Amino acid sequence: MGETCGISSTIDLRSGDVLSIVGAGGKTTTMYRICKELRAQGFRVISTTTTAIQRPTSTQSPRLLITNETAEPTAAIAAELDEHQHVTVVGRTRRADKFEGVSTAAIAAFRELPDVVVIEADGARHAAIKAPAEYEPAVPECTTVFLSVAGLHALGCPLGDVCHRAELAALLTCQSVAAVVTGETVARLLLSPEGGLRGIPPEARAWAVLTHLGAENGKEAHDIARVLRPSRYQGILGLSHDSVALLT
Repeated sequence: MGETCGISSTIDLRSGDVLSIVGAGGKTTTMYRICKELRAQGFRVISTTTTAIQRPTSTQSPRLLITNETAEPTAAIAAELDEHQHVTVVGRTRRADKFEGVSTAAIAAFRELPDVVVIEADGARHAAIKAPAEYEPAVPECTTVFLSVAGLHALGCPLGDVCHRAELAALLTCQSVAAVVTGETVARLLLSPEGGLRGIPPEARAWAVLTHLGAENGKEAHDIARVLRPSRYQGILGLSHDSVALLT
């Protein structure tokens, strides 16, 4: 397990990239973590979602722009980027603390304004792992980097307790919803074209991301990484609260 400088540098994010994050177990945290890294490197970055999102805290994002409540969204986004270098863009207010996302067409329209767009492109209702429905995830075709996330805190728990759409996950992993989640369970979900790789654009650079990495699950994380290689993923990251590891 080798520590790296950050997620953005490890996956080699570049100016012009559109990053979509799918899966479960830490998508929102990962998105804002990447945005913070990019901003520190001098990049102008938009964070957004194609599903729904909670109101960001001031430490997650300096500004929130609601396009449905803005007369000239493109000009407003550009102005926020000029002043703050990072802005979170949403579509409309669902309730005081939650917002609907933007369309993939809107992302294509404003993707040239920042250096990098980071998108939460999936929903999981705070579960640790998930299997997508037929209409999920909502990944824009302009995506150049694809992160598929799974939470290691699912290990050792019944699938039905920690998985969003557990019945679908049971079919993909050939087990029951009452079965305990193992490293093999997580690996099968991530490898499946109908699971963690569902919706990936053909030319996108793909990474698997295992969150909640710690001393108690380090061996399982490495075991999962070995199963994932070779595959569509060009690398596997392990994330703890304050570190990034390239898993081998």
